[in-house]
Amino acid sequence: MSYDFWLLPAEHCQPAAAARAFALAQDEADEPATSIASSLAADISAVNADLTEEQGFLSVTPLSGTGAAVFVPSPWRRIQDARDVMVPRAFAADYGMYDPQLDIVLSPRSSVAGRFSTSREGTFPTITPDLIDHFVGAMKVDDFVVVETSDEVYIQTTRVDIKAFAIEHRAGSADQHFGTEVVAAPEVVGMMKAWLASGDVAITDQHSWTKTAL
Repeated sequence: MSYDFWLLPAEHCQPAAAARAFALAQDEADEPATSIASSLAADISAVNADLTEEQGFLSVTPLSGTGAAVFVPSPWRRIQDARDVMVPRAFAADYGMYDPQLDIVLSPRSSVAGRFSTSREGTFPTITPDLIDHFVGAMKVDDFVVVETSDEVYIQTTRVDIKAFAIEHRAGSADQHFGTEVVAAPEVVGMMKAWLASGDVAITDQHSWTKTAL
């Protein structure tokens, strides 16, 4: 069984329900690939072709487009590799990626450069508000989420118990690393989105932050 990724034109990638409906319509119509879908499929297939069978991240190769969509099956053990290869190439073609297993979309039109890391689903080579909504909202005790825009510049959270989230933000060095605690996931989501939009200044007045000893 494979893990599926669906690559779609960015204009059809928001919200997730619209992305899913568009992809299913493309699959049902079963029309020849558009030039962009065909080129994107060939580009991803070429990367995979240079890898050994064990390293390969495609379950079926070469890929082909279906209308404006590219459906990409990946072995479960290679989900991370597939994501890391596909997302930047899709974005460069003004395509987004819909993950039907998680029901989330990564779109170049709502993304911020950086890396989004999770305790359960690995990392994503971009940051979007939808990722923050999805993963923070689903956190269980001991789960973590890290939003990193550059080396040593990030905001992260860990769910320490059923009623508490530890939050830390760092601005490049240990003397600029601070932490606080909040009680509800929506508050964490709001703080992360504010930080992503405006940096530390957007969140420093909201809580009592203390320098974190590392």
